[in-house]
Amino acid sequence: MKLAPMRFDGLSMRYNPEKLGISGKNHICEYASPCCESDSEKLNRELCRISGVGELCGEDCIAQYRKLEKMQISGKRAKLVLPRMQPLYAYLKELELTAKPVDNVLSYRFLFVEALSPRPEKTGKEYYLTAAGESLWDIAYRYDVPIERLVDLNPHIPLIDELDEKVRVRVC
Repeated sequence: MKLAPMRFDGLSMRYNPEKLGISGKNHICEYASPCCESDSEKLNRELCRISGVGELCGEDCIAQYRKLEKMQISGKRAKLVLPRMQPLYAYLKELELTAKPVDNVLSYRFLFVEALSPRPEKTGKEYYLTAAGESLWDIAYRYDVPIERLVDLNPHIPLIDELDEKVRVRVC
């Protein structure tokens, strides 16, 4: 199965990371009662941290790394698209070379931290025409529709990770 490549702020990593870790925690308070069942309440959620290691390949691997480095230095919040996950807004917090470039291959380590961001307003549209490289995950995020619902509404779309340009997607 071909997965859509990881993307950050429009920069597409040609090869997905070799290792990818996603962490986040919920803070829950449990109330105990001497006479009744205990109860719990979700207080808040920590922002996700996405870490990994990967390789940039090709004659332009150093230029690819420099683009990532500029994004990391800028501290800009941007959309992060990961294979088989709903896109999220994040900051590129850490970026590090892990070995000297060899034969047009550059190894690196990264850490993204989820950014607080409001969901975009719903537009009331029933259909959406895709741009090249978008995924159903992107559209699910944009329209605040569960991915399972989009898959059910669009049986004509066989691969949800990367869509062609001008595919008509039903969103409600």
